Amino acid sequence: VEHVTGIPHNPTGQAIIERAHGTLKNMLLKQEGAMEGKSASEKLAKAMYVLNFLNQWSDNSSPIQKHFGSSTVHYTIRGQAPVMIKNLETGNWEGP
Repeated sequence: VEHVTGIPHNPTGQAIIERAHGTLKNMLLKQEGAMEGKSASEKLAKAMYVLNFLNQWSDNSSPIQKHFGSSTVHYTIRGQAPVMIKNLETGNWEGP
């Protein structure tokens, strides 16, 4: 059994992962005293909540708001998606 960590042949991706791990570890260390006696899953859940929802940027938006809500590109939903779907009963491909 070979254990591979990170994204193969992608050092930039590995750096992003390491940065996220470091940020999470720092948050866990900051909360260490207040979370004494709590389980590891409770500590992790609180740290993730603080990082994702309570962390504010200069424009007063959280990371979640930045990720989902601040896009200047607006998408419209069409009635039917332009994809082909295989009917498992007949074996035929159906689509637009």
